[in-house]
Amino acid sequence: MERGLRLPPAFRERLALQLGEAESARVLAALGEKHARVLRVNRSATTPADLGAELAAAGFEVEPAPKPFGDALVVRGGRLRDLQAAPAHVEGRFHLQSLACMSAVLVLDPQPGESILDLSAAPGAKAGQIAHAMQLRGRLVANERGTKRAGKLRAALAAQGVDDFVTLATDKSGALARREAGTFDRVLVAAPSSSEARFHLDQETSWADWKPSKLSRLASDQRKLLMAAVSALRPGGVLVYWTDTFAPEENEVALHKLLRRFDGELDLVPPPVVLPGERPALTRWADRNLDPRLKHARLLLPRGPMDGGFVARLEKAL
Repeated sequence: MERGLRLPPAFRERLALQLGEAESARVLAALGEKHARVLRVNRSATTPADLGAELAAAGFEVEPAPKPFGDALVVRGGRLRDLQAAPAHVEGRFHLQSLACMSAVLVLDPQPGESILDLSAAPGAKAGQIAHAMQLRGRLVANERGTKRAGKLRAALAAQGVDDFVTLATDKSGALARREAGTFDRVLVAAPSSSEARFHLDQETSWADWKPSKLSRLASDQRKLLMAAVSALRPGGVLVYWTDTFAPEENEVALHKLLRRFDGELDLVPPPVVLPGERPALTRWADRNLDPRLKHARLLLPRGPMDGGFVARLEKAL
């Protein structure tokens, strides 16, 4: 039996409808591969070349990440605990983070001196990446409601050496948006999702609670985050929406509804970078035409060290 058949039949059927039989088969095969570990280099403390040489001398097999991930290295082989115990990790000179996760911040393109909101910030890798891209200049608010998740966020920011720069908030997204309406130059919504892109054929727990009925509930929560993000964004500002799922209900359909809600106030534009494994998002799903601008959003399919997900960049009208 093909290993991909272990995944829920409804998931496999939906993926085939979305991507076609050949592409969905490639994605299912990729979900069974052992992924290389990826790390993001803290350029305020070292360089990719120096860190790569240091890790190679310690016995790790290291190679540059594909473009456009100039601050990332791919590590193959070895044990995770050995990589975590490496002096460079303990000292905060690199942070373990997937390429798909990094893509959200590349599309956001944060700049020094700006005011930026990471609306659903735990576990904290993207907030740290944003802080370093800002060169610790400007204002970055990392928001996370749950007490446990906020604690993990705080620890992750400290490990990346940016806890003194980042303002930690624990508000409901709507309350924060009302308090800071029209404030931020850029807002990142990395929404909790069904995490379909993180399914692994050898880890049944990764898909054990997946079911189609769960998608509509998640999509409702995601729309609330997006509504809050639009409110918090200044005119002319940039909103990036990122998930680690393939589900159109959580991706294209959610943005279709947002664009209709803010007709004339929001535009969906092409991302500023080309990402490995990207393909245009759907403009039709479930016998329904979606906003044609969704062709500018990107579905990310797993390719080599690149894992899957979805990312879109929107701009608020002046």
